[in-house]
Parts: sequence; C-alpha cells; structure tokens
Amino acid sequence: MVSTAEEQARRTIDRYLRLLADGDVTGVLELFTDDGVVRSPMNGMIPAREFYPELAATTARSVITPIDVYLSVDDPRCAAVRFRYDWRLPDDTATAFDCVDVLTLADDGRIAELRIVYDTHPLRMAWQASLPAP
Repeated sequence: MVSTAEEQARRTIDRYLRLLADGDVTGVLELFTDDGVVRSPMNGMIPAREFYPELAATTARSVITPIDVYLSVDDPRCAAVRFRYDWRLPDDTATAFDCVDVLTLADDGRIAELRIVYDTHPLRMAWQASLPAP
C-alpha cells in the first residue's frame, strides 16, 4: 500500500520535472521551502532561489525524459528521480546527460533539499579543452 507521504513525493517529483522542462522558475521555486537548497556538482550548495534563475538564464530549451522514481524504504520524505536531460544552451550548444535528483521533502511536502547527481566528466573535459595551452 502506498502512503500519503509517498503519494506526495511522487506528485512533487512529477510537478518538478514538468515545471523544470517548461522553464517555469516561479513554479519550481514554489515547490521549495523558503530556505530550500540545491546541491549541484558544478555549483556546490546554493539556495534554490539563486540556482534556478541562473539555470534558466543558461537554458534556451530543455527536454526532460523521466526514467524512474525511487522512494526511500525508511523515510517517505526522501525520494529520487532518474531522468535524461537534453539541454540546449543560449548559443545553441546541445548537451545531454542522465541525471538523478535526490529530494528531501519538508513535513509540508515542499522540497527542503535537492541534490543533483550526474557524471561531470564530459563537462570537465570540454572545460579543460578550452583552456589555453601551457
């Protein structure tokens, strides 16, 4: 049997992915607590209210393809979603990667913390290639 907390986590994840794909920064931020944070491999820990406007400014278009949702067996406020993120930058550069977002929900069902997990190697390699030769 699915608990109310598990249903809430699934609804939050579904809304989050839809709003993120639509580029709806206001809608995404409404899903977070006032002090909600994002932990990103590229940005470290950053308030959600700063992270999502920055992401929107660097996104021309994105397509999100959900793959799976995982619910904690010990804490129904913890969940994760795996998805493919096809991301087009403002200069028309395209990139795509598999991503896992791990969510910790507050008691009211809003996101208190979102931890982004993905392989940064391709991004680091591109960055290193762009550096001037020694």
